Amino acid sequence: MKFSLTILFVIVLLSCTGKRSDNVITTGSLLNEMTDLNRLAVLSDEHYSARQFSSYDRRSTHSTDSCWFSNEDGFGNEPIPGFCEVLKQPGTDGIGEYLICDVKQPGAITRLWTAGLNGKIRLFLDNGSNPVYEGDAQDFFWKTAAVLSGKAVKPEYADMFRQFDATYFPIPFSKRCRIEWIGNIGKIHFYHVGMKLYDPDVKVKTFSISDFKEIAGKIEEVNNILNSPERSDLSDAPLIGIPEIEVPDSAKKEILRISGTKEIESFSLTISASDIENALRKSILTIFFDDSSVPQVEAPVGDFFGSAPGLNPYHSLPFTIQTNGTMICRFVMPFRRSVRIAIENFSGEIIKLKGSVRVDDIEWQDGKTMQFRTRWRVDNGLTASTFDAGKNGVQDILYLMASGKGRIVGAAAFIYNPSNATTSWGNWWGEGDEKIFVDRDTFPSFFGTGSEDYFNYSWSSSKIFSYSYCGQTRNDGPDNRGYVSNYRWHIADDIPFMDKIAFYMELGHHGTVPDFSYGRIVYFYALAEALDNYSKITASEIISLPYKKWEPVAYLGSAGFRYIQAEKLIAAEPSVKIEKGKLWAAESIVMWMPVKNGARLIFNLPSDSTVEKAKIGLTLAHNPEGGEISASVNGKSVKFDGNETVNTYEPFQTKLVNHFSREVFLKKGDNEITIQSVSGQGKKIGIDFIWVKEF
Repeated sequence: MKFSLTILFVIVLLSCTGKRSDNVITTGSLLNEMTDLNRLAVLSDEHYSARQFSSYDRRSTHSTDSCWFSNEDGFGNEPIPGFCEVLKQPGTDGIGEYLICDVKQPGAITRLWTAGLNGKIRLFLDNGSNPVYEGDAQDFFWKTAAVLSGKAVKPEYADMFRQFDATYFPIPFSKRCRIEWIGNIGKIHFYHVGMKLYDPDVKVKTFSISDFKEIAGKIEEVNNILNSPERSDLSDAPLIGIPEIEVPDSAKKEILRISGTKEIESFSLTISASDIENALRKSILTIFFDDSSVPQVEAPVGDFFGSAPGLNPYHSLPFTIQTNGTMICRFVMPFRRSVRIAIENFSGEIIKLKGSVRVDDIEWQDGKTMQFRTRWRVDNGLTASTFDAGKNGVQDILYLMASGKGRIVGAAAFIYNPSNATTSWGNWWGEGDEKIFVDRDTFPSFFGTGSEDYFNYSWSSSKIFSYSYCGQTRNDGPDNRGYVSNYRWHIADDIPFMDKIAFYMELGHHGTVPDFSYGRIVYFYALAEALDNYSKITASEIISLPYKKWEPVAYLGSAGFRYIQAEKLIAAEPSVKIEKGKLWAAESIVMWMPVKNGARLIFNLPSDSTVEKAKIGLTLAHNPEGGEISASVNGKSVKFDGNETVNTYEPFQTKLVNHFSREVFLKKGDNEITIQSVSGQGKKIGIDFIWVKEF
């Protein structure tokens, strides 16, 4: 999809059915909050805190304990059940009853996530003796609107508000929320339940099935915006262009200065350079509000827009990166007296940039209007290690430390994972949990179950995806090796702090991997007097990490396989080139350009003996020029990943993806593995290496 350069917007929801009546929190008002970026910049009149209930390992009690990094958090048969309480011990059928939470104050469920949850859920609101919902647990977490709508259910509600493995349909309650799980503790039962918890004097109207009828239009409106946030442009605020500017190497240039009491509603930037990936990491964006001595915003340009390294197109509610390279931020940025934006260039070449800002007047509210801030950090040269007992290799990575009043509204991670393992069970980098301490916490308000779970996906997925609140916009592969970029925006589930906040993410790997790099950025609002862990970004931190030459290694999930580089198994062929590149194993790949559909490419795979049962793996390049193929072994058609064909098209990225056959017969001597073009004419089919496992 090609986006318009002028997609710079502020979302305004005026539907009367979604308005708050007499300062009462309702399902409709919470739906409005899901797309209202303006509210994030102002402290709320109705004070609330954020809390997450999860299946984290209950042996983790304090950072000085030996079990602080324990990782039994939903796989089944944990040493301590991952619940607040065991309500009923498992019977002979293995089914028990467990308490997820019992909250006795006004609040709202804002986020549900699971990686797969067996059993049933009972949801009680206020002091009702009958559950509002009693039924399938996974449906409750993934099809929330559909299952709560009861008889009013519409088929289109099934996936409403779901973003990968998280769902954001709001469920307010005035007095109490109790959630019970009934299931087999020996099976998968990962879960997160995110809530807003209001002060006792805040008025909340409890969710009712009648809400679906009363605010049906609002539900559809908000869902449509979340599904296509890049299409909305409702602001009529003045647009100020930033004309093309050249920034020499080692120079800093101011690109915008505005005085007055105003706010930036949106901000776009395009950078041109011969090495764009290098330029985006080595050009520093700084934004100073109200003559501050230090920038409230400081980050490498590409990282600031939530996806790095390089240009990785995606769209979300607060950020978009267009296919033409235009980067857009929609987080509003209020200022009382002035704003100044500058770019400092360490890229080694002249860069050119242009852009625009949409600015409007505002009424500044003392003690309530907050400044927008980002804090970027990177740790290069780390050794990522496992959770194995006695190795002590896991560590807490600091995302943010701040004091004062404010709210977290998002975070992104930019990983370089130079593992030589070839499967997720082996090269997965994000086994560690988020730990977020808020205000006077002695134990985190948020204690998660895995880094991918925080970013709304699960099972170390290597898929490229983007939603309004979450995404994975780069993942080089195979599986989770190479460069990885994840983001999550806290819009409906912002995390306010009234005194201080400390945000950590564990770094726990499936292997021991040196030269690991962990970059991250946190987006938050805070009153001007708030303090945070700012330290000026140095040229040594923004290095472009060299993509290390690598060879595939059989480890954990790939144990027992042997690997052969594809170029060693193929004869000279006019339609084939051996391309060089750091992404590929041994820095080379067979790149096939089929001259017609139905064209074939043959690899001769040797076997020392007859093998009745073997499994073949193909590691293929997926890219914007990719096509569809089929495969056969010794003339017999073979399904890969259970499918007759494999599609190697990836819209915006080039990445390596593993594909595996069913069991096949190999004869002694050469075996022909034939790749056939299905819709590959004029396409590029990349074959990096072939795997073989004999049973």
